[in-house]
Amino acid sequence: MPFFTFNFSSDYGFFEGSYSIAEKGYHGEDRMSLKQFLVMGAIFVFLILLSVLLRNKKEKLITVYRILSFLMPVLEIGKIIFSTYYDIEHGDGFNWGGILPFYTCSMLFYFLPFVAFGKGRLRRFSMAFFTSIGLVAGLSNFIYLSAAGWYPLWTYGCLYSILFHSVIVFVGLSLLISGLYRPDFKTMYEGLIPVFAFSLLAIPVNYIVRTIPGNGFADYMLLIDCNGFVPALHGFFADHGLQFLFTLFVLFVGYPAAHALVVTLEIGLIRLLSLFGQNKQKKEKEKTATA
Repeated sequence: MPFFTFNFSSDYGFFEGSYSIAEKGYHGEDRMSLKQFLVMGAIFVFLILLSVLLRNKKEKLITVYRILSFLMPVLEIGKIIFSTYYDIEHGDGFNWGGILPFYTCSMLFYFLPFVAFGKGRLRRFSMAFFTSIGLVAGLSNFIYLSAAGWYPLWTYGCLYSILFHSVIVFVGLSLLISGLYRPDFKTMYEGLIPVFAFSLLAIPVNYIVRTIPGNGFADYMLLIDCNGFVPALHGFFADHGLQFLFTLFVLFVGYPAAHALVVTLEIGLIRLLSLFGQNKQKKEKEKTATA
């Protein structure tokens, strides 16, 4: 039974746990559905518009980052309590392999304070992360909304995931649109420094969790089986007792490849927009000269 009865749905309580939701017949129908894409598409447009509105208000934007750097960890603690309550009630115990904040998206908690309050290289490295891997990590959940596999769209469990990933996307977009951070070829390695640093926490957690009775699996930062996206490759390493080599492959090949692709696209897009702006200004000057 849910411990709140606030209801946005005729079938499920807003704060209802995933176990009772499944018992009522929900098995991930909202994930990758038209409803999900319409909602996430509308949110994406809103985040772009919000970033545009704040592009010339950099002090206010920094204030927003500072508020989020305090607010999001509090909300995450609330989510952990919510999920753990139902896990324990169902007899499953604490979900070491799924609830800890060691996902790539979880880097929001650890590196947003450097953007909001920091200076120098740590701030630049953090900005480089949010405008590259961070942006990809957030947007990937706009497409494959994993929480919708257990929670219908209009429930707390799913809406929190939407809010969380919207925040990390907003940070990346607003840094780019406001000009607080301009990606360049230094970003090719600077944005990876937070990823490699954070992996020093995520890797031991992954392998320690595998030894905990009743858990046995974790895939924080996608460093164990890459969320099943490359089953043949992972299977080859696992079958030959080379699981740790697969972890290193994802970290030192997969992440840099995705990172380089995103940064290259961003640099190209920024240069294209800059060229378009220069041509527009040139035409306006020519019109003024002939008037």
